[in-house]
Amino acid sequence: MSKKSKKQAQRGTLALCITAGLIIGAGLGPFVDNMLLSIMIFGLLGIAAGIVFTRGTRF
Repeated sequence: MSKKSKKQAQRGTLALCITAGLIIGAGLGPFVDNMLLSIMIFGLLGIAAGIVFTRGTRF
C-alpha cells in the first residue's frame, strides 16, 4: 500500500467515525432531551474512535 492510499484510507476512516457519531447523536437526541448536547458528545466520541482506529493505541 502506497503512502498516498494509506493516508486517504486513514482520512476515510476518521470521516466515517465522525459521521457515525453525529448520526447516532442525532438519533439519540430525543431520548436525552437535549439534541445539541447529544450531537456534540457523540461527535466527540466519533472523533476519539476515529483517532484510535487510525493511529492505534500508540499516541
